[in-house]
Amino acid sequence: MHTDAPFWDSLVFEGIDEVAVEAVTAAFGTVEAVARGRAAAAACPDCGRFSDRVDDRYQRRLKDLPLAEQDFVIRLTVRRFIRGAADCPRRTLAEPFSRPAAPYTRFTGRLNHALERVGLALPGRAGARLTAQLGFGAGRMTVLRRVMALPDPRFSLHGCWARTTSSSAEARPTPPS
Repeated sequence: MHTDAPFWDSLVFEGIDEVAVEAVTAAFGTVEAVARGRAAAAACPDCGRFSDRVDDRYQRRLKDLPLAEQDFVIRLTVRRFIRGAADCPRRTLAEPFSRPAAPYTRFTGRLNHALERVGLALPGRAGARLTAQLGFGAGRMTVLRRVMALPDPRFSLHGCWARTTSSSAEARPTPPS
């Protein structure tokens, strides 16, 4: 199966303008989308200047949530840009993709979020069995690592949950005598 790329672009990458789908194939129970970045240049994370000189390309293989009970894989072509500024210590930089997947990850953000939710409900082997039933099987340690990577809500600076869970004796002021 080789289908219309613009259809898949809107279906899989809706709201993600930084990625363009080139082709989609389906074989042996796996749907694979071949995608690339749309940006003409990338900003250096150190100095902030843009570079449009492409040095090299490499492929990232990202696993995503299943699609119509088939495995779904995104083969993302990432460009490596050359930095030309002499005052910047960085010589090359990879094309950044914030929405589909964080750097160095093998799962998309959507699949990672689903694994976190499964791990919060059923960590370990039970979570691994549930992910297999849901069609995006992951090992027990993968599920546990997703839970352990979550921030601890007791140390959150953005909410009052941490302040309300402290010892009730410490939280109550002493009554006047």
